[in-house]
Amino acid sequence: MNAGIKNTYDVVVIGGGLAGLSAAVECVSAGRSVLLVEQKPHFGGRTYSFRHAETGDDVDNGQHLMMGCYFATLNYLKKIGAEKKIEVQKNLSILFRRENNQQFRLSAALLPSPLHILIGLLKLKSLSIVNRLKLLRVGAAIMFANPENNSRLHALTVAQWLNSLYQPEENKKYLWNIIAIGTLNDSPEKISAALFVKVLKRVFFWRRIHSSMVIPKFGLSPVLIDPAVKFIREHRGDIVSSVGAEKITFQNTFVSEILLKTGERIVPKTVICTVPYFDIPKVFSPEQIALIPQLHNLDKFHSPPIVTIHLWFNKHFVPEKFASLMDSPLHWVFNKTKIYDASQEGLMYLAVVVSGAFELVPQTKEEITALVHKELIRFYPEAADAEILHSLIIKEKRATFSPMVGMEYIRPSHATSISNLFLAGDWTNTKLPATIEGAIQSGVDCAALVLQKLSDEK
Repeated sequence: MNAGIKNTYDVVVIGGGLAGLSAAVECVSAGRSVLLVEQKPHFGGRTYSFRHAETGDDVDNGQHLMMGCYFATLNYLKKIGAEKKIEVQKNLSILFRRENNQQFRLSAALLPSPLHILIGLLKLKSLSIVNRLKLLRVGAAIMFANPENNSRLHALTVAQWLNSLYQPEENKKYLWNIIAIGTLNDSPEKISAALFVKVLKRVFFWRRIHSSMVIPKFGLSPVLIDPAVKFIREHRGDIVSSVGAEKITFQNTFVSEILLKTGERIVPKTVICTVPYFDIPKVFSPEQIALIPQLHNLDKFHSPPIVTIHLWFNKHFVPEKFASLMDSPLHWVFNKTKIYDASQEGLMYLAVVVSGAFELVPQTKEEITALVHKELIRFYPEAADAEILHSLIIKEKRATFSPMVGMEYIRPSHATSISNLFLAGDWTNTKLPATIEGAIQSGVDCAALVLQKLSDEK
């Protein structure tokens, strides 16, 4: 039994990932009584970090980059008092590497939007001058597109849309596909052009600061998770881990009771369920799912894997904080030693990320580590003289749902046919990719609906 848990709450949040935490933060901020339950021993869901025993470094389960257009995330960080734990670039700057230390940088100009990105793209020397000019076709298409209501965009894949704009293979391979895979975590031949255009519209045509990269200066838990847990508790919210929902009872179209696995019975006024789509059957019975049309398409969701390879070297050979690797099975390299502003006299800690990593999942740790070291030598020749002292591989087999063509029509709304039950999570109809921003925005939107319902029932 959990001491201090009450019998009734205004809001019960099931799931302690970013969606659940952000929803709970909003509800306790409004003075509502909140219980947040998480079945795992840690909070954060698929976004968390832990201490590496051998080195003492914070290790993220998956490396995340954010952007200045992550409005819900930045507001969340400010509310929980963690805004100083991130670094926001003054201007967008991304380093692209080819083998043998060849470097190209995409940098935004000190000009108003969209000129800041336009000039940056026209100066991107990894593309020929002729192909750089062809990028303008994409810019014009984005400027006049309405990705929300454009049925053509919703019917096209990213690859088909880029072909319709006569983008050469060089442009796709060395720019557009990198952005698409990095933000949507699947092949451009599968994912929706509408969601891709929405991402590009935010980056290209909003304020200059909105295209800047946002980098956590610490592990994901100290930045995004721990301050939220503290905030909820300080605002008299109850929050428990290693506790799942054993049974949820419906009375007609109303959640009347929640039985926790520890035996407590809770009578909620409202419930926010934030578990991933693949865990919904663990929370609701088949009969209950049949009563909720918003949950009738769970079998249509698919999640590509992300593999993160954490390596500690005895020598420093990566000078930048992060870089995109071109013509490589590896996608991004993050120099965590520099990001954490740690001493250069110790080990160099790298996190190497591969999205849509279907080929890596069945491979052994030894095979993956050997591949990564071999690739790093191609891009950083000094890596040949560096020894791997520690390694850790994290395979997030169901990292984010794939936003394939047509998925926008079946992502569930936050409100459900059960009057006091709401859904949140990056897979719900946030109209955003399955990112940190999407998860937090879903929690904020759900909380707004819940608070309105509670207010109307006074």
